[in-house]
Amino acid sequence: MTGQGEQAIREAAGGLLRDVLHIGIVVADLDRSVAEWERLFRLRPSDVWASDLGVRVVFFDVGGTRIELVEYTGPIVERFGPVLSRREGVHHVCFRVADLDAALGEVSARGLRVVPGFPVDGAHGRIAFLEPEPSTGLIAELCEVGEPKPEARRADRGVPRAERGGEPKPEARRADRGVPRAERGAL
Repeated sequence: MTGQGEQAIREAAGGLLRDVLHIGIVVADLDRSVAEWERLFRLRPSDVWASDLGVRVVFFDVGGTRIELVEYTGPIVERFGPVLSRREGVHHVCFRVADLDAALGEVSARGLRVVPGFPVDGAHGRIAFLEPEPSTGLIAELCEVGEPKPEARRADRGVPRAERGGEPKPEARRADRGVPRAERGAL
């Protein structure tokens, strides 16, 4: 992604953005969506996470990009407002930063606003969402990657694999079995 919105946020961050950590997609039914991604794209979740705030997340690694499927199940929308809406589809781009507090200070000084109530702990460290960038509507999430909390790594830990929902048939799991990872391509 190299559009105007990303460029505006990079400039506002004063060079503090390291790279794109993931692209967030809001879904209505996470279990159904995960099953579809597994079936259609032959992808396997790389991370599963849930929060007391009412958000469930599954990550897929696709080449050098992470895709985050997000389902809001509780009070997160009421707490953080319409920016974290239940609107389905591509929702945000998450940028990795070395120092979240410094990055937030820099983007605030340049006119971008942090969604009230942030920063909070997320799946991979401290996060904050920015209000949509005015010219493109891009919602940016900034993440200072830290040591993941044990409970954040697998929200379904202890749940038998067959009961996690969306598990593909064994023959669908690894259509590329035996192909070196570097040669597998995007699917």
